[in-house]
Amino acid sequence: MNVFIVENSEAVGECLQSILSDIPGITVIGHAADEADAIEHIDALLPDVVIHDLGLQSGAGIGVLEHTKKRHAAIKIIVFTRYTDKFYVERCKRAGADYFFDKSFQFTQLREILWKWAHTDRLDNKFRSGNKFDALQIAGV
Repeated sequence: MNVFIVENSEAVGECLQSILSDIPGITVIGHAADEADAIEHIDALLPDVVIHDLGLQSGAGIGVLEHTKKRHAAIKIIVFTRYTDKFYVERCKRAGADYFFDKSFQFTQLREILWKWAHTDRLDNKFRSGNKFDALQIAGV
């Protein structure tokens, strides 16, 4: 399963790379820190999954999510951000995000979803994600 990371923090990007390298069947195929680079690389590489922060160097990254889901609906998108107020949660849900996690404390949940998808993909060559936003576990939302 090929994963693309959209993240402006080098430290968080390195942490994600480390977490993902421990999951058999996952390959990180790229990384971008701003909206234009993310869109260009996702369109070219067509990953299976995008891990997507909303706070990018070029501003809020909702545009990456909207663009990706419109052009490549099969790509799974996990929003992984500190922008967790209800406005962003609802906007990402409407734009088609598959999961939404708070990167302040939900690394374990992110890893669990990715492991499940990678494992399922190896077993039967297709994703089973369940209902969108089943994993929404942000306090107060």
